Amino acid sequence: MQIREDIFTVKTYECQADGSMKLYVLMQHLQEAAAVHAEQLGFGYDRLNQINSCWVLSNLRIEIDRLPRWNEKVTITTWPSGHNRVVATREFLGKDPDGCELFKAGSEWMVLDREKNRPKNLLRLGLPLPESGQKTIAGKLTRLEPHSSYSQVEHVHVPYSSIDLNGHANNTEYVRWAMDALRRTFQLKGSIHFAQATYLAEVFEGDQIDLLLSCPPPRFLPGRCKAGESADAEAGDKAEHFYILGKRPSRQDNVYLMELGC
Repeated sequence: MQIREDIFTVKTYECQADGSMKLYVLMQHLQEAAAVHAEQLGFGYDRLNQINSCWVLSNLRIEIDRLPRWNEKVTITTWPSGHNRVVATREFLGKDPDGCELFKAGSEWMVLDREKNRPKNLLRLGLPLPESGQKTIAGKLTRLEPHSSYSQVEHVHVPYSSIDLNGHANNTEYVRWAMDALRRTFQLKGSIHFAQATYLAEVFEGDQIDLLLSCPPPRFLPGRCKAGESADAEAGDKAEHFYILGKRPSRQDNVYLMELGC
C-alpha cells in the first residue's frame, strides 16, 4: 500500500462549544490529506486539470470512537484502496498521540468531466491507481437511499464562501448545513458514533437547497436493555439515527443524503 501520514493540532476555531472538533472540520482534514496524497502519487489536481477533469467525493462513511479535542495532536493515515470503472476508493485512519484509534473512514471518489459534468471511465485515463488495498470499514460501503418520509426544516441559499477550488460547493459544506439544521431542530445528545454522506449532484453559488429531516424512534443499543427495565431507565443507552436529504426545488432533484448515528 502507498500510505501517507499527516499530523495536525486541533485549533480553537475548529472546535464546538464542548471542546471537540466539528464534524465538517474533521472531514476537511480528510479531504486535504486525500488531495495532497493524490498529488504526490501522480493523480491529483494538476494531473486531472490537464484533462479538464476533477475528483469529486461520491460517498463517505466515518466511524468515530471519539472526536479529537482542542489542542490535541491527531495523526491521519490515508491510502488509496482500489478502483473500478466508475469509482476509486480511499481509506482513512485517525489516532491520538498514544496510538489509540479516534476514527476510521472509507470513501468513494469519481473523476468528473468539467465540461460535460459527467463521470469519466477510470480504466481509460491511465492514472496510477492501485487495484486493491486494505479497507478500514467492515463490509461493503454502500450508497445511502432516500427514506419514504421527511419533513422540511431548512432552506439554504448557497453562499460564495461554500465554493471551493473546483467551482462548486465543497462536500464538507453539505455536512455543515446538515449539522446546523439538526442542531436547530433536535436536542442532540451524546457523542456522534458514525456519519455517512452520499453525494448525488453538484451545487453552485446561488442555488437554493431544501433540507429535509427524518428521525425514527430511538433504538436500544445491542445488549444494553435488561429484563424488567423500562425504556426511560435505559434512555441513555438508546441509539438515535438522523436522516438528512438535500433537495434542489428548482430542478426537483436530490443533491445529497446523510445519516448520523448518536
